[in-house]
Amino acid sequence: MDSVFVTVGTTSFDQLIECVSSDAVTRILQTLGCRKLTLQVGRGSVEPKAFTGPSFTLDVFRFKESIAEDIQSAGLVISHAGAGNR
Repeated sequence: MDSVFVTVGTTSFDQLIECVSSDAVTRILQTLGCRKLTLQVGRGSVEPKAFTGPSFTLDVFRFKESIAEDIQSAGLVISHAGAGNR
């Protein structure tokens, strides 16, 4: 699992974003071989700061035209599974 993509769609799910971007979870992801975590934070109030380190990258964005490439390139996709997710 080289990369993880987390999406909340057009809504907000601050608890999910806070959890997956926490130091504890990012350490676990790195232990499992994850080198990149991408967060699509929607309109939530939590927007972690993006960074690139020697062995781990955190990318963060609110919205973009299409997330199809993010989904296809991720080894794991985490979603709030709302009505817009399929």
